[in-house]
Amino acid sequence: MHSNGKKVSCATCHTSDPRNQGKTRANKLIEPMATIANPQRFTDAAKVEKWFGRNCKDVLERVCTAQEKGDYIQYLISVK
Repeated sequence: MHSNGKKVSCATCHTSDPRNQGKTRANKLIEPMATIANPQRFTDAAKVEKWFGRNCKDVLERVCTAQEKGDYIQYLISVK
């Protein structure tokens, strides 16, 4: 549970299937997270860090650890 009382997760914007497009709170499209559907997803390290920074703070209300980032990327790469 988020401190604002709302239930928040990655799937809130990115959907429960990382092969699908999501939508931001401003209703802008988010390309799929899974590399099977979006091979360019993790090719720009600066962009990856930028979005982990924003999304970890929004969802977890803290900075993600390197282990968490690596685990999440590994999961998204494994999605078929």
